[in-house]
Amino acid sequence: MPMTLLPKFLFSFYLLFFACINVAMAKTPYVELCLRKLNPDRHCAEIQRNAERWDDSINSAANKVGIDPLLLKSLVAIESHFNAKAHSRSGPTGLVQILPVTARKLGFSKEQLQSPENNLEAGAMYLKVQLNQFNDDYLAVVAYNLGGKTVTSNKRAQHHANFYADEVMSVYGYFKSQANGEVLKGFE
Repeated sequence: MPMTLLPKFLFSFYLLFFACINVAMAKTPYVELCLRKLNPDRHCAEIQRNAERWDDSINSAANKVGIDPLLLKSLVAIESHFNAKAHSRSGPTGLVQILPVTARKLGFSKEQLQSPENNLEAGAMYLKVQLNQFNDDYLAVVAYNLGGKTVTSNKRAQHHANFYADEVMSVYGYFKSQANGEVLKGFE
């Protein structure tokens, strides 16, 4: 290869390589980038601290109802970014962003949901219901978001639920790879 073409080739390769990395990162949920320590901002530092803070409680709630703690942890990551005081104007509250009406069906009062441990247990129980019904992690996560169903005629809600499930499953993949000591391609 002539010397004049080599720098152009290397520059083109460099651009292509980083474009691929940026595409991979663009599809990666913000909270996952924080957990991977690829986004060094103040909010990410808080997410990392809170993930560690609630790890034992998440494991306890998941083990109590018999679900994978990493799946519950992934759901918490997307739902609340591990913020126990998270709440939405539409009613969901706490680490698992469960609706009080849903939690009531599982035996939890609105007041009990203020306790992070109770909130996690209610979310774990509700996720277990969905896992039992659909026998598929992805569909269970979609159903968790759509109130117990996997399909809705509301296209906006359906798109949101599928996007949400994609994010939860992406974080779940990251947590599973960490548990297995793997390094995922594109993030070495």
